[in-house]
Amino acid sequence: MTVTDAPRERFSSYHILLLGLLGITTLYEGFDASMLTLASVDVRATLDIGLDEWGILYAITRAGVVASFFFLMCADRFGRRTLLLVTVFGFAIASGATAFVQSKEEFTFWQAVARLFLTAQYGLAIIIAGEELPAKLRGTGITILTAMATVGTVAMAKASPFFLLLQDAPGNPAHDFAMDLVRWGSEALGIEHDGAHWRGLYLIGAVPLLLIPVLRFGIRETARYEEIAKCRVDQSLMATLRSQFSEAKQLFSPTYLPRFRIVALLWNCVHLVTAPSVAYWSIYAREEVGMTPAQVGDVVMWAYIGGAFGHLLAGQLVDRLGRKITCAAFYSIAAVMIVGLFHTDTVFGQYFWHIATVFFFNCAIGATHVYASELFPTEVRATGYGWTTNLFGRITEVFIPMIIGLLIPVMGISWGITWVALGPILGALLVLKYAPETKGLTLEEIQEKLGRTAVAGDSKSRMPA
Repeated sequence: MTVTDAPRERFSSYHILLLGLLGITTLYEGFDASMLTLASVDVRATLDIGLDEWGILYAITRAGVVASFFFLMCADRFGRRTLLLVTVFGFAIASGATAFVQSKEEFTFWQAVARLFLTAQYGLAIIIAGEELPAKLRGTGITILTAMATVGTVAMAKASPFFLLLQDAPGNPAHDFAMDLVRWGSEALGIEHDGAHWRGLYLIGAVPLLLIPVLRFGIRETARYEEIAKCRVDQSLMATLRSQFSEAKQLFSPTYLPRFRIVALLWNCVHLVTAPSVAYWSIYAREEVGMTPAQVGDVVMWAYIGGAFGHLLAGQLVDRLGRKITCAAFYSIAAVMIVGLFHTDTVFGQYFWHIATVFFFNCAIGATHVYASELFPTEVRATGYGWTTNLFGRITEVFIPMIIGLLIPVMGISWGITWVALGPILGALLVLKYAPETKGLTLEEIQEKLGRTAVAGDSKSRMPA
């Protein structure tokens, strides 16, 4: 039986193992992203980072997200599993190094590197799952992985109060052990140890180093990639890279450009509002609402527990109702929720609006990940995902937080965030107008359907007036 035969409609034992191991790698996506948010006030105080500078710093670290497309492109040449191991190792080193930075420039550099590897790691996990899981359960499986990123956010929200202690607060075993490791590391590196609590939090990011042997022996290369790899001729590294960039040009051909364009536009609509929200919510909650680090962590924990169900609900709906209606509905509702979140100055209101915001955005994001992972053929799937999701799809994630940071002194955080809430509504309209419906189709059937559409569109464009 070949990979193009009708797939099973139940998860096999390997599928369950695969989702478990890949879920560990996607967990750190939410863990690291929320760490930057929850520790923002403390990091700014230690490294003397102004509020306007924070927006620029955040934008630069997001540039690491954009650069991650290179690793995904290489996964179409060197294999999904190989690049997954490389990115897990790279993220762990960069996150651990962040615990020892001495300046805002060093912090920005190591966080940009961490996001570079982590985003590629997350994308590779989605691609591996998309290629290995049964067609009728593909949406469910992928949204299980995106839900694990939400679990990572919950874990960070629960852990952060144990590390981000207020002045004169008593220590605890987890905090004290992490700070001892930071102190020993600082002494070994010959740098001053300032006792900043957030350093112990970032040291947790080095834990994935322990997972590499498990991933190495627990995950096998995807069958679809191995079929493609059999036909490839061995080349030098430079020749391989030239070939990959040459193949990437296919994404701009009439066959692939429509699907490339819709996925990139959808991600930009999402990041237009989620990026500045993540960058500034903790600052808004602590400095304008007056919440403590423990309250902020508790709100995030409950919001992302609810958000995990959002991912799982999206998986059910995209496989039952379809991709188009699921994306469009949740994009629209999420836009309303984010406005409520940044115009509420009570702790109860922050709980309510944050839970609602994360739930609906996670529904939308989970459905969009399904789209991004299935619209391109196997030979350029990782490249297509990387270029749409991490390169061209991240333009707003890089620049909008920086722009909002410059506008905050004039408009305030609340109104600075409000105007970007139009992004998801625009995304909903784009889905309904241009996105294809792929519910229940194998990856090969999707390519056949989209290929017929492209040929029909090309023939129509050539008809005489």
